[in-house]
Amino acid sequence: MELKKLLQQWNSFPEVSMEERPILSSDLEKIVVKNPLSDAFYLRKKLVLRIAVMSVLWLINIWQFRHEWQTQGNELYPQGALFILLAYCLYFHIRLLLFADYPTLLALPLINFLNKLETILDKYIVSFKLVSALSGFYLLFVVERLLARISTGAYESLMQNDWYKWLILIFLSVSIDILLLHTIIPRLKKLMTTVRKYRDGINSRTAK
Repeated sequence: MELKKLLQQWNSFPEVSMEERPILSSDLEKIVVKNPLSDAFYLRKKLVLRIAVMSVLWLINIWQFRHEWQTQGNELYPQGALFILLAYCLYFHIRLLLFADYPTLLALPLINFLNKLETILDKYIVSFKLVSALSGFYLLFVVERLLARISTGAYESLMQNDWYKWLILIFLSVSIDILLLHTIIPRLKKLMTTVRKYRDGINSRTAK
């Protein structure tokens, strides 16, 4: 329904001369300000929230990684891997937000708009792989804290055995990924498929 409304808005603009183009530009600016995109398509707030949370986690991780480096602690390698992962996650999400360029997105021609919207949704779906990996790290830290309170022997055994630690990390990350594949991602894939079919339908009608 949102895509049909957007198509009607694009089609409602009359043919104008070069002298009248500033008026059309003003109308487009009004549309951008009103933001007719539904929350399902408008991912700016979600991306900004993720960037803010990851930035805080990265700053905390820098302090923890520095501490583990100085003390040669048991968490040195996990904290180092998490440092790299958080840095890449920040880069990925900032780049996606800059690519989306939401303030000017609705000023694009309809086909270009749909192409870009599909790409944004596709990259956003990929970002859940990164979220799953991050979740695995932090769930591992939670498991370690629980073991420290429940069983000191089990905690010390885990801290001294990196092999088990990485196996648990992989298991937790894959489990979160599977959970997301069956809950959030199907809805996003359905939206992306709808955008693609709608764009292809417009292209086929134009070709005729």
